[in-house]
Amino acid sequence: MRLSVINLLRRADRKAQFMAWNARDGLELAFVEAVDGREVNRQSLVRAGLLVGDPDAQTAGSLGNLLSKRRLWNDAADASSPVLFCEDDACLRGDFVEQVRRVLAEIDVGWDIIYFGYNTDAITCVQSRDGLSALLYFDGSAKQLPDYFERFSRMRALPSTLIRCHQVWGTLCCAVSPEGGRRLLEVCRPLGGEGDIELIGQNRRIRPYGMDGLINLALQRREVRAFCVFPPLAVSTNDATDSDIAGA
Repeated sequence: MRLSVINLLRRADRKAQFMAWNARDGLELAFVEAVDGREVNRQSLVRAGLLVGDPDAQTAGSLGNLLSKRRLWNDAADASSPVLFCEDDACLRGDFVEQVRRVLAEIDVGWDIIYFGYNTDAITCVQSRDGLSALLYFDGSAKQLPDYFERFSRMRALPSTLIRCHQVWGTLCCAVSPEGGRRLLEVCRPLGGEGDIELIGQNRRIRPYGMDGLINLALQRREVRAFCVFPPLAVSTNDATDSDIAGA
């Protein structure tokens, strides 16, 4: 199984940690150079219709993330089978390969993106096939244990359940179908555009920010068919102080 891993060249530390957690039999790791948002010509994004409003209002991290993900969407759109990718701070469960193969083989409805990992410091909204919706809240205190990620990277557990997803944050580890790649390229643009995201179950709205916001706005408009697995098969420290996306 081939897994594309998004990594900035200057983050050799993340690459080394990713390998320590995730190198294993049956998984071909292909590190893909992320776009460094500090080197992006913002006016060129405006001319391409990828950025509107004040170009300086976006962080370099959000711009780099936007362009890095669009490269992957392009790869998926041109592929004949789903493309699997993850961020370089992901820790994969020990049985990740067999679980992902099972999910991709068993899904029997059309889909654009499947989240195998996502931010556990945010609320995820899922819906069962009978229409019953639920909000997933996570208590991340287990991640503070000194050996949590090492144990997770070796853990084998019961199969994760595939669930329709209506709101999710963080493209930590995902599969994108060829049709999904084309759809995401079309609807997840531009940054700085109009439209607010209703935070389900929180009685408030926010303006989309970054690729996460654009995907959630598309989910809200029913423009993207998204699924996630629970429990997740990939986790992250969710350490905002070490984020390459939030950085200026």
